[in-house]
Amino acid sequence: MGSITHLHERLRPAPLRIASDEEVLTAAGDVVVLGADAPGIVLSDALVRSGLLAVSIPSDFDGADVSNGLIAQAVSRIAEVQPAAAAALAEHFRILELVRNAGSEEQRRSIYVRVAAGERLSAAGPVGRAATLHYIPDGIGFKLSGELEAASLGEPDWFAVLALNEAGAPSLLLAQRGSTQAEIVRPGEPTLYRLDEAHVPAGAVLQPNGDALLLSRSLGTILQAATVLGEKRRQLAGNLALWRDGRPSGDRPWDERIGRFLVEIETLAALIDRASTALDLAQVNATPAGVVEVGKLATTIEIAFPIDGTRGTGHLLAELGRTLFTG
Repeated sequence: MGSITHLHERLRPAPLRIASDEEVLTAAGDVVVLGADAPGIVLSDALVRSGLLAVSIPSDFDGADVSNGLIAQAVSRIAEVQPAAAAALAEHFRILELVRNAGSEEQRRSIYVRVAAGERLSAAGPVGRAATLHYIPDGIGFKLSGELEAASLGEPDWFAVLALNEAGAPSLLLAQRGSTQAEIVRPGEPTLYRLDEAHVPAGAVLQPNGDALLLSRSLGTILQAATVLGEKRRQLAGNLALWRDGRPSGDRPWDERIGRFLVEIETLAALIDRASTALDLAQVNATPAGVVEVGKLATTIEIAFPIDGTRGTGHLLAELGRTLFTG
């Protein structure tokens, strides 16, 4: 991606280099100990310093390429204390999964180098995710305009946007913050930005290959579910503390409430584990049957545990049923 040349102006902490599974969970723990009240900028710098941002970089590009199940564990652990940090990390990994199956080797390598240096990718999409963005030629690059929501912890280093070209084919556009006017319309998580005719260099436009969109969406579902799992574990711990203190509340019997939490946690953890393993296999050898299995398990998670941005249970059930004819 040689046409992306802008570098960050602000100093950032140097990221650690993670090389083992144990180091991934240790890094997640280092973020967690900052506590639930840590400011966004502190959490953002902690994620950069932790080295977690780069753990999914493929080994072919000198990355650790840890398993998706381990990534889900790290996201879930962080979500028990800092849901916003976990959500931002999940979106970063979802975009990296898309990069894995998009563009040229040179483009991917350039992105991985920046991620290894601690730069964060933020998935940005239309408000409500209903509208479709288009990009048009602009000199030696392309132009993208409009209002986008981005789930990030503080301002992202890159806005990663799926948009359609003039032929209607989807592309991944990476717009660097600082190289474009990005006005914050509404702060929060997600933050609403307005991009004013952002210029995206030609080298920062990646064409997805084959099943890239399905695999990226599936990882996004897995990691969103991991965030939900962490939050459920936190809620269970809080409820148990109230129960032990003799301060139960609500109409449902207290032991039934605790039992339901346990069933949901164990079921969701098992689904995440199965889907993560299927995605690991598809990343190594993306056979048609393997890709279908990943999509099937991710869709099952969406149905069993509806999450933000779900596509509707009826639609998902029909999609799941169709896999019986294609699997």
